[in-house]
Amino acid sequence: MRCPTCGSQGADGARFCDRCGAALDPVGGPDAGLTTAADADQPPAAAEAASATTDATRGPTAIDPASGDRRVVTALFADLVDYVRMIAEHDPEEVRARVTAALATMADAIERFEGTREKFIGDAVFAVFGWPRSHDDDAVRAALAAMAIRAGLHEMGDGGEPMEVRIGIATGEVVATRQETGGDLGVTGEAVTTAARIQSLARPGEILLEGATLAAARGRLATEEQGSVVLRGQSTPVSLYALRGEAGTGAWMPFRAAAPGPLVGRVGELGVLHGAIDRCAGTGRGGVVVVVGEAGMGKSRLLAAAEAHGRAAGFAWTWTENLSYARGEPYRFARLLAQTVADEHGVDSGTLTRRLLFTEDLAPEDARRYGGAIAAIARDASFSGWEEEAPFMPTDPAEVASALLEVATRYIDRLLTLAGPRIIVIDDLHWLDPSSVLMVELIAEFTADRPLIVLVGTRPSGIPSWVDRPQVERLDLAGLAEPETARLATLIARAAVEAEGVRSIHQRTAGNPLFIGETVRAFLEDGTLAWRDGRVALIESGPPRVPVTLRAVLGARIDALEPAGREALGVASIIGITFRESLLEQLLGAPLPPRTLNHLAEAALIRRTDDGEWRFAHALIRDAAYAGLLASQRRALHARLADHLEARPQAAGPGEIATHRVAAGDSSRALPLLREAAESALALGAASEAAAFWTQAAVLSVADDPAAAASDRERAELALAAAAAGQGPA
Repeated sequence: MRCPTCGSQGADGARFCDRCGAALDPVGGPDAGLTTAADADQPPAAAEAASATTDATRGPTAIDPASGDRRVVTALFADLVDYVRMIAEHDPEEVRARVTAALATMADAIERFEGTREKFIGDAVFAVFGWPRSHDDDAVRAALAAMAIRAGLHEMGDGGEPMEVRIGIATGEVVATRQETGGDLGVTGEAVTTAARIQSLARPGEILLEGATLAAARGRLATEEQGSVVLRGQSTPVSLYALRGEAGTGAWMPFRAAAPGPLVGRVGELGVLHGAIDRCAGTGRGGVVVVVGEAGMGKSRLLAAAEAHGRAAGFAWTWTENLSYARGEPYRFARLLAQTVADEHGVDSGTLTRRLLFTEDLAPEDARRYGGAIAAIARDASFSGWEEEAPFMPTDPAEVASALLEVATRYIDRLLTLAGPRIIVIDDLHWLDPSSVLMVELIAEFTADRPLIVLVGTRPSGIPSWVDRPQVERLDLAGLAEPETARLATLIARAAVEAEGVRSIHQRTAGNPLFIGETVRAFLEDGTLAWRDGRVALIESGPPRVPVTLRAVLGARIDALEPAGREALGVASIIGITFRESLLEQLLGAPLPPRTLNHLAEAALIRRTDDGEWRFAHALIRDAAYAGLLASQRRALHARLADHLEARPQAAGPGEIATHRVAAGDSSRALPLLREAAESALALGAASEAAAFWTQAAVLSVADDPAAAASDRERAELALAAAAAGQGPA
């Protein structure tokens, strides 16, 4: 039977397409979609989700938002266990009520972590994290949502038997679009079917994820390896992992990625942190150092490197971090700080807080106000221990906020008095919950005349308003220099990387340590870097891909732009690493809104060059913007650019135009240009470049004109031989 979705021929009697997972023999009736994945040859989610496709034949005018885009998402498929058995053993109306309540619990967990519930499929739910808005931690959000789903089903208080669920999670590139009818979202890609198929392998109550999700989580998940499996319809093995929880030992344990090996570069920056510690140790007066840098610049790694020096100088060390998906939790930072300090003393936060606050010199009316304000937080956060103070909770929210600032003042003062000098690290300040903003400012004020140092890590978007105060020092992290890139690349590759490879990596990453690490790993995996004569060398093996982890980080930055900025960035990626505003507007077909490019520069995505052009901040940003375009969009834009280059009074060279004709899929117009470019290059003595043009011409012509393809290959071989011999034009 031929698949109605992708058109491939299915095996006789098959219920689902081996290629895309779409249903080949859908069953009618009101409960047709209720079959569980364990009861079918192929999970129905794949069929449902794969039907949401875009019209690839419709080209955009510039970039048509309605036609969708390509992006990296994390897909989650959760299926209730034993639905068929429950139907057989219980009243159908009762089962339907329980399933409806369970699906609502699942949807709530997905929404809590800002995922998108694409659809319910009978007794299962399919969701994506990363569309329509991406975050750089979507893989973590999906995993946390999965754990929340499992916990929520166990806690359902409806008096029935416990509800179990199987969950599969997968990460990868998809085509995403908003459907024309009803405004629903739709995604198509291997990650969708992989999540559904992984789910069918999970045991009741188990959450399985694959290697790409684990990589995208960047060490924030605790997992147990489950081996590898070749999933139906796929040809390569998939590594499976059972999710055990978040990295760390408890719900409030802050995450710090293990950073093997020495800290590369940052000698001067680390000296600034050490200097602040030494000054405070000598004078008893502290200060604040705000470390500013884009994602991946190594802020957390730098802050962590100061711990040994701080402890050696006699400071207690308290690490706190803020989370993107927890900004909505009132006073989260304040509660985290109290819990972390309590853990240092081996007691619970309530006990230590009472010990610090409620001393004999505290007036009874203040004790009631403080206790009532803390009880208000406790009630909102659903933690116990402050029930006796509940009658004193202020009715005015402003009174709660005011009392809590007094609590924070007394808490920090007493902590420093009783426990001595302290360093408080506040990582990822840009994700600080709004209700804790004044508390953090208050803690910063304490450093002016007390033995307290505050080390802050933040992105440029989260620089605090008090950064210009006298006791505050700002430290901006730039990319590593090329020699430092070489050292970091060598540590990751576990072998010296040749100079050309280092140069390529440095240019692509602009020295961003995270980008360097992920790029080296990707280059080693796809063969762009390979062993040669005892060293790791750059091998020409086609355009290197952008690793999934970096697609997520960069995709989140691009998604945060205004629509005009996103469109401009995508169209500019067609032109190349550098572009002129006039050419960009020519491709867009309209003038840019005022300051669009300036806004992109302020977001550190592009920069202006000395000759008035614009340049992507580094190649990875350009590659991520390019990868986000649909193939149909790319072809249309490359064709438009080629037309423009040919129509200019001084036409571009044949090689440049040929490149865009090839990318546009226009072989008939690309072939003569490629051959002309090859002849021109050979005439200039550039035999290697000439060989590349002839080789590309051979690839394009082999199907329609084998004789011409053979001739092109022969010319390419002669040119390569000439290049190897160091000869000029033949």
